Amino acid sequence: VVPNGVDCHRNRPGLAQPGANTLVFNGALTYSANYDAIKFFLADILPLVRLQEPELSLTITGSTSGVDLAGLPLDDSVHFSGYVEDVRPLVAGAWACIAPIRQGAGTRLKILEAMALGTPVVATAKGAEGLDVAPGGDILLAEGPAEFANQVVHLLREPGLRRHLAGNARRLVEERYDWQEIGQRFVEMVSTVIGR
Repeated sequence: VVPNGVDCHRNRPGLAQPGANTLVFNGALTYSANYDAIKFFLADILPLVRLQEPELSLTITGSTSGVDLAGLPLDDSVHFSGYVEDVRPLVAGAWACIAPIRQGAGTRLKILEAMALGTPVVATAKGAEGLDVAPGGDILLAEGPAEFANQVVHLLREPGLRRHLAGNARRLVEERYDWQEIGQRFVEMVSTVIGR
């Protein structure tokens, strides 16, 4: 199996200065799994986070063309970037990336991109599906609203934890998910098969 990957040279830490108490969701809501994830977060998780961190802000990236925004419980703390040519500064500029995914399939490239950029991630197990990550080491995983909210608050309040996760996650993507490394492994696999 050849995994999906990320360009670790293009996506690297330090592209933006993270703002305090900022979250990012880097995925267009035109994809139904992303819409479901953000609706779940806004309705069930964000109110619990805001009880403990009222100054929180969330940026949602990607196009909202044709998206039913009226179906989302929005307030002044939620911002939509719309389509942007380069999402990296928005992801790198957040204290944490959220991936409260509950449906869909495939590798979540949004998580690999955030990890490469040095932005810690809080995700569901479904969101991190297919990624060889260590919960508590490379990423924080949570399922229900209360657990997810607690993990977000914990991450926002602990700069040491943010640094720990960011450093581990960056090493992980460099070692296992960098396209250059994946390409080399793929070429070696092909050469071995041809050699047989």
